[in-house]
Amino acid sequence: MVRQPSTDAAEPRTLNRRRYLAIAGAAGLAGATGLGAARPADAQQETASPPGVAARREYEQLRITGTAPSHGGARVFVGRRGTRPAPDDPVRIAAVGPDGEARLRTDITPDLPDDAHAIPDVVRTENGYAVAAGPWLARLAPDLSVLSIGKEGSIPATQRTTLLPVDGGFVVGFTESLPDAFWTWLVGFDADGSYAWHHRHNVNGSQALEFLLPDGDGGAITGGTFPWLARVSADGDFEPIDLPEGLPSGVLQTGIRDGDGLLLCSGDTTARLDAEFALDWTREYESVAEQQARELQPDGDGFVVRTTGEDAHDFGLVSIDADGSLRWRQSYDVDDNRNVDPRTLAAAGDGTYLVAGGYNEGEAGWTFALSQSVSPSTPTPTATGTTTPASTDTPTASPTPAGTTTTSVPGFGVATAFLGLGASLAGLLGRDE
Repeated sequence: MVRQPSTDAAEPRTLNRRRYLAIAGAAGLAGATGLGAARPADAQQETASPPGVAARREYEQLRITGTAPSHGGARVFVGRRGTRPAPDDPVRIAAVGPDGEARLRTDITPDLPDDAHAIPDVVRTENGYAVAAGPWLARLAPDLSVLSIGKEGSIPATQRTTLLPVDGGFVVGFTESLPDAFWTWLVGFDADGSYAWHHRHNVNGSQALEFLLPDGDGGAITGGTFPWLARVSADGDFEPIDLPEGLPSGVLQTGIRDGDGLLLCSGDTTARLDAEFALDWTREYESVAEQQARELQPDGDGFVVRTTGEDAHDFGLVSIDADGSLRWRQSYDVDDNRNVDPRTLAAAGDGTYLVAGGYNEGEAGWTFALSQSVSPSTPTPTATGTTTPASTDTPTASPTPAGTTTTSVPGFGVATAFLGLGASLAGLLGRDE
């Protein structure tokens, strides 16, 4: 029998997190773009200026949930339709150039169980890309043609997917939402993309996966809410890690490697664990008390946190230095008329950022390009509504295993509004990492 989640007393922000999980359930949040003016932030503790909106773009049929650097272009975006995509909804993949225009596009319909609503992720590999949606993984060449597909078709993935390359292959992590608990699934694939192993874990009665990080030894460190932390080998061996005494509640909402240690964040609190997972230090940010952390990325000599916004129309960014001191925080309006679903963040380390996502309703996606060379108070124009003409060429099927539908066409229709891009911002979009 699955144990019920704990009902012990908790701090207010912990209760807010539990309420969020109960409401959001299978949806699982995470990414961003499409713009308005940046909102002024409480500058009481800030030591630097936040970035302003330099450019925005909207993609009519690409609700962005993951991104990675592309081969010889700019970035690759992936997504599916809606916050709970149907099992037969295709995974949509686009490679865009430095100007944000879609250069290549492929749609792949994964073979998933009827109760699966997996949201995809993407990583760049030496030979192309890997794209995962729950227990399904496709390896793609740089031209987005399919190299291989692997799957374990009996697993119901109901929240966002996290994909990590490990020694000899890949590990995919996601959460299954049940009426009385959350379970974490980990699925392994070999270097050729073939299914290798899977395990389901629940170490404390209700366990949601929030991050999957390299452990420095070819495996992974993973963890999440109702708090838990564990090592996972490339072969799937699972070793729970004891949480240190005094670890602030909620900080396992997101994490990232920091040298040989681990940085964890809840939004208003950051904690660093050392190489032995002992508590190194904690920092609290009173001015960020209402925001929940969704993603943490390295940023020059510090870190940037993507948070929930002040309302359903926006998202937030928080910058901290290597010791966890607050540099700046800012909220950004995406669309005053639609609830947005930010999903992913990229930071160049030079004061430029890319946030991408979609809307809670509809198939469109958006990107926000931010730069510290632009004032955060500068308004951005509304998308014009013009569209890029579709190609008149007949789409051609890419080679792919039986049972999977793949089509390739040159681009997506787009509605777009741009400001001038500085050299550093163009570098973020065009960097061939």
